[in-house]
Amino acid sequence: MREIAIVGGGGGAVCLLDALSQASGPPAAVTVFEPSDRLWRGRPYQRDADCILVNLPSRAMSVRAGDTRHFDRWLADRRWQTGALREASPFDVAAFPPRAVFGDYLESVAQQSMARLDERGGKVRLVRERIVDAAPAAGGAVLTTERGTRHEADRVVLCIGAGVPHDGFGLDGPEPGFVPDPYPVARALAGIDPQHTVAVLGTGLTAVDVALALGAGGHQGPVFLLSRHGVLPAVRQQPVVHTLRHFTPDHFRALSDGGEVPLSEVVGVLRDELTSAGQDFAELETEFALLREDPVRRLRRQLDLVHGQGLGLRILQQTLPVAVDVWPLMPYRDRNGLLRRHYRAVHSLCCPMPPSTGARLLAMSEAGRLDVMGGLDDVRRSGEGFSATADGRTIHADTVINAGSVAPHRVPPAAAPLVRSLIASSAASAHPHGGLRVRRETNRLVADGGSQECFYALGDLTFGSLFITAAIPVIVKLAREIAREVLAP
Repeated sequence: MREIAIVGGGGGAVCLLDALSQASGPPAAVTVFEPSDRLWRGRPYQRDADCILVNLPSRAMSVRAGDTRHFDRWLADRRWQTGALREASPFDVAAFPPRAVFGDYLESVAQQSMARLDERGGKVRLVRERIVDAAPAAGGAVLTTERGTRHEADRVVLCIGAGVPHDGFGLDGPEPGFVPDPYPVARALAGIDPQHTVAVLGTGLTAVDVALALGAGGHQGPVFLLSRHGVLPAVRQQPVVHTLRHFTPDHFRALSDGGEVPLSEVVGVLRDELTSAGQDFAELETEFALLREDPVRRLRRQLDLVHGQGLGLRILQQTLPVAVDVWPLMPYRDRNGLLRRHYRAVHSLCCPMPPSTGARLLAMSEAGRLDVMGGLDDVRRSGEGFSATADGRTIHADTVINAGSVAPHRVPPAAAPLVRSLIASSAASAHPHGGLRVRRETNRLVADGGSQECFYALGDLTFGSLFITAAIPVIVKLAREIAREVLAP
């Protein structure tokens, strides 16, 4: 009967709490450390505008491992009928609830999980303090909060989120006009003059949320989405049911036979998967080749493919939970090359936006209120506003919103003291691609070539050792595995 400490109280912690509460032998005690006012919701799922939607259909957002209908039942119990959601967004072929509603679901699951643990004899505590130091101790670990309070635990799971976007151009300061973090959009964007020209730094899912919120709020001035690559998320197609036959953990373990699996073989397995489903691999090759297509033309083309017959992209997106097993088997040079040359493409295609979101973006563009540009290389304050250089043009903006994707290789500043203490105490080591090293078989932290028995990590802090780290299906899978590990005799 172990005492478990969970550092962080966002969505990953909720998935872990649910898995612990469902285990046959629950822990003796669970303590969750979370200092922020976003308990259980994290940064993405705060109470916010209803136009900000989850990016997966509701049936793919269940936090209960093995129960894909868990979220849908929760929605139905609260009269959030998925059919009504589709009627509200006729372009969508599946239900994409508002992000805030999913946050309500996370809160509900967390409360139910804690109640279930309590009923089964486990002591559950919530400590609203930040952990700033952690070190191994006899049989476990000692955690120290920012107030100097010490806590002992047998097992520690780090569920630390990715933090806020990096201010890469040094724009934050006492002068007005710069929004360093767009969430929650209902509050962050409230003071923007509806006639102002707005430059949004980023073209990923966060930037898309900002554009939608501005449009829904009646903003009339020009909006520019700017980034180095100018690549929007792909548009999610009509969901299909497909059981992976080749792209499975067992297949890749057999291929590796204790060794490595080159990227070329991974691509070959994906090709076999598509061929067995009667699909042409050329569909995926075309999407990768057209990544730098004009963003609006690409958006319009992909909206036309929402009900298409090709399954290539849909099957690729279903491989995400398997990717965490494949990534550690690949040679370092292949992983490094994929991150440097293809990360934006993979992220765009594997983490797409709902069709209704794409349709609203296209409408804003066709109305002349939205422009998407790549080649961003400079943003600076200029007079009472800002100037940004992208695609060889200089854009003058009244307001700049920092909506870039949070760099996965950056440890959030608030978590930096904790991470430094783990490395200093030889409980962890930094991964060259970012985050901390973890051993995939157990999700334990790795230091000096060996894994630490009492420290585990879940979510963004594992980037580098793993690949896609924040998708809910991936988090649910790893949370169940970690729960099994920390409760094992």
